[in-house]
Amino acid sequence: MMRKTISTLSALAFGVLLASSVNAQATNFGVSLYSNITLSTFGSGNGNDCWGYTSPSGREYAIMGLNNKVAFVEVTNPSAPVIRKTIPHNSSLWGAIKVYGQYVYAATEQSGTGIQVMDMGQIDSGIVTLIKTIPSPGRTHTLALNPDSGYLYTCGSREGTGWSMCFSLLNPADPVQVGANSMTADYNHECVVVSYTTGPYAGREIWFGFSEGRGVDIVDVTNKNAPFLVKRVTYPNMGYCHQGWLSADKKYLYVDDEFDENNLGSNTRSLIFNVEDLANASFVTTFTSGLSSIDHNQYVSDGFAFQANYTTGLRVFDITQNPTAPIQVGGYDTYTANNNPTYNGAWSNYPYFPSGTVIVSDIDGGMFVLNTTEATTRNVVPTAMSLPPTASTIGTLENLTTSDDSHLEIFQNLATNQRLSPFELNLSAFAHDASPTKIRLKVESAANDGFGPNSSTITQFVELYDWTTDSYVVMDSRLMTQTDQVIELTAPGSLTRFVNQTDFQVKARLRWKLLSSSRSSPPRVSVDQFLFRITR
Repeated sequence: MMRKTISTLSALAFGVLLASSVNAQATNFGVSLYSNITLSTFGSGNGNDCWGYTSPSGREYAIMGLNNKVAFVEVTNPSAPVIRKTIPHNSSLWGAIKVYGQYVYAATEQSGTGIQVMDMGQIDSGIVTLIKTIPSPGRTHTLALNPDSGYLYTCGSREGTGWSMCFSLLNPADPVQVGANSMTADYNHECVVVSYTTGPYAGREIWFGFSEGRGVDIVDVTNKNAPFLVKRVTYPNMGYCHQGWLSADKKYLYVDDEFDENNLGSNTRSLIFNVEDLANASFVTTFTSGLSSIDHNQYVSDGFAFQANYTTGLRVFDITQNPTAPIQVGGYDTYTANNNPTYNGAWSNYPYFPSGTVIVSDIDGGMFVLNTTEATTRNVVPTAMSLPPTASTIGTLENLTTSDDSHLEIFQNLATNQRLSPFELNLSAFAHDASPTKIRLKVESAANDGFGPNSSTITQFVELYDWTTDSYVVMDSRLMTQTDQVIELTAPGSLTRFVNQTDFQVKARLRWKLLSSSRSSPPRVSVDQFLFRITR
């Protein structure tokens, strides 16, 4: 949120409870509510930032920023969240939270707050400890953390320091300020800092800063004593360059501007920059939710961009298929009073829990725990197929994309006395994600065994390839019919074994076997649809 004073933040809190469900339904799709903890339950006046933590036991915790405290909420069972601990701080509308290992760092814009350092090492027992407070900077707008380098950065710092400080987390319980008084020459509202391990910037640590009306500042902070500006990128109709996040391949930067919706009178306008060549980084285009709210904090996870967009809540975009034309795949309105371009509603979100649960911190409504399974499930069509010499086909992979009676036909090429041998179809695709939370297969198929219109002597086996054992796992077997059957199957156990960890490939096999030799024509199978349904 911008650092200028914002007038009424909670006047509509009562209205939220009474708002029409019709308005909410208009902007809710692909995402559903697990639970909501209200501000009154927290004992707070407004919400702000949020982050998350997964303990070594696998239990998941939301860390909710509030005007007067930081709350630690277990969301292992997302439908029944439990507040485990709260730690107070000076009252402030603004707050910032980041996590490194078992440690939490929190700051606010209130004078004298400093940076709180909290230890979650015993959080499974309900114990979180405030172990120290760093006095300088006395106030900070936001925090950024690079887990690869082990440095914590501040943005919008004041009181005894420059705009942007750097702290070494060599001892994460005792951060130590290092380097120049300020990493940037100008105020940066927020930033994301990453390390490059390959390519022309290997070994460099780069700061992408969002600097109000100046644009995106790309700063090399590898040498903490001598950071330097690589490039400042502007874009049309700059208002207040606020926050952004990188794609996994560091090629694209997705950015929000807090003033453009009001300045331009437009719907939500999010910005895309090409940053693969830092010295020549450039603005590419914009995308929108089609709603009128202001976009705020956004994060990228597993090829999806998760935006907290004030009055329209969480918006989810798939950025994998076309990174410069994101597809809106889901949304949940946490502020149902209206969709106006005002500073109410969703402040931030955290989409990095292993379970796939997403939390949203809402200025007026508290903390929302959301199920994004539907929005983040990709119907992945096979990109390659193969058959053994004993089978042939009529049709192409395009016949498998939809349930439309356009079939891929597979015939067995064997003499009558050899037809008890199985024949098969091998399919592969790109999963987009090395560790999905769910893998399902959807198969629609029929068979003709050559015995007559009502005969059913072909068994179908649906198998998924296990890369760790170099073998197929049978997920289903059944007798086929001469009319299409639709089955949906869910992969069991650890799912990383079914995804090639190098190139994210998944493979499946449809295998068919006759119970007795055909008397007339060769056996034939028709497949109307085959999809890998992969949830991030």
